[in-house]
Amino acid sequence: MIRGVLFDLDGVIVDTLHYHYLAWKHMFEKLGGKISEHTVLLHEGRNSREILPILMQESGVLIPADQQAQFIEEKRAYYRSIVQVQQYPGAFEAIDQLKQRGYRVALVTACALKNMQHSLNSEQQAHFDFIITGDEVSRAKPFPDSYLIAARQLQVKPVECMVVENAPLGIEAAKNAGMYCVAIETTLGREYLSSADCVLQSIRDLLDLPALK
Repeated sequence: MIRGVLFDLDGVIVDTLHYHYLAWKHMFEKLGGKISEHTVLLHEGRNSREILPILMQESGVLIPADQQAQFIEEKRAYYRSIVQVQQYPGAFEAIDQLKQRGYRVALVTACALKNMQHSLNSEQQAHFDFIITGDEVSRAKPFPDSYLIAARQLQVKPVECMVVENAPLGIEAAKNAGMYCVAIETTLGREYLSSADCVLQSIRDLLDLPALK
């Protein structure tokens, strides 16, 4: 029986991943490199420290180890300067409906705390019973750590959790945590989401799932 529903942020609650790509693109182009948006979308769920080597390899740009932290902070600041945050239609309505049905809900994101706070104001954050960001875990998705922490905070067992994701690494993290996973077709096609237990077109479709009735 499902008792807790755990939501990813970017690509699930807010439509922001294109701006993450634009920020990475801006940073690498300054150094003469190019990256693809598809790579950023496929690796969504990794923290910035983990995706940086992947993007360095793709772009052919080597950033010295002692400069990487500053590069990441500049990318994050640029992202916040350009992003136009939009919630997916029905996202908070679905969350509120689930809470009214008695489910505990958490936000589990690999993004930095400042980026999360830029995407969701304090009123929007209050919709969740618990929030964990990438700053608070040493191992990002596909490791299960953040989802397991959220389950403990909600006082539910992993097997009692449903995860709502949009990318392969997040799905893998949910399955590694022993949780049921629903994928939403927002940023990637169904062919990339096949390891999820269920694939939906919209977050609003959650409310029709038999497991959440």
